[in-house]
Amino acid sequence: MTDPEGRRNPRIGIFLPYMSEAVGRGPDIATAARHAEEVGLDALWVGDNLTVGDTPIVESTLALATAAAVTRRVAIGFCVMLPALRPVAWAAKQVGTLQHLSGHRLELGVGVGGPDEYPAVGVPAAERGRRTDEFLAALPALLRGGPAPVPGVPGSPEVVLAPAAPMPPVWIGGGSAAALRRTARYGDGWFADMATPERLREVGGQLRDMAAEHGRPAPRLATAALGALSARPDPDLAERQARRFAEAFGWDPDDVRDMVVTGTPAQVAERVAEYAAAGADSLAFLLDGDWLAQCDLLAEVRELAAR
Repeated sequence: MTDPEGRRNPRIGIFLPYMSEAVGRGPDIATAARHAEEVGLDALWVGDNLTVGDTPIVESTLALATAAAVTRRVAIGFCVMLPALRPVAWAAKQVGTLQHLSGHRLELGVGVGGPDEYPAVGVPAAERGRRTDEFLAALPALLRGGPAPVPGVPGSPEVVLAPAAPMPPVWIGGGSAAALRRTARYGDGWFADMATPERLREVGGQLRDMAAEHGRPAPRLATAALGALSARPDPDLAERQARRFAEAFGWDPDDVRDMVVTGTPAQVAERVAEYAAAGADSLAFLLDGDWLAQCDLLAEVRELAAR
């Protein structure tokens, strides 16, 4: 969708309730995915973790497979997949299968994650960056369905991962210098974590120059947006959300106050316009509150932003 000046408005997506379905709060994954597509949202997102503190969480590839099975149009995506938790060939097989099952609707966000989960899978946390780069370098050949080498496995024969699948768009997550270098080298886009429009514009300029050094086009820009929507104006909502997310994730409220996205659909549509002006291609909303009600309000945001 484009605005009257011909500028593309960001695609509006929502995180599925993948962190609460396991304990029965909110709709199940299938119901949520169908509803989001029916109300007109552009994308469905999940994170990829073994654990998130004490919060029950479902496995990401199975959540996306469920969403793919009950939808036909909406994109499905990782924000972000942690391929270093898996053997390269197995991670590639999961990506190819999701592409096949979804009719090529997969958006592949990739990151390294924090160090805490890696001991559980027998992988030294210090190796997660190298393993992620190996996966990204090997993935195109592995998805083509012909014999392809598997990195990191000495003496391993070439593997054939059939059926073949087209490469999905690759979004690199993370704000570290290593993540930005990875984006410039491998990414079709950069997926920021709660970036303001100003931050997105600043890093977008850096990435354009970095990608040019590799002879690659400027990466597209996206960000995850945390917050909540309200049907009526609520002047205290932003502060409550900043404190809630700070408490949930162990952050300082001062660090997130400018990054939460809250308000009525009209107010949030204005914020979306700021992201559009900063060059955003996609926004992935992680919203607090009744999931179905928040999804309906986000659909209003999308409609207003498209006008």
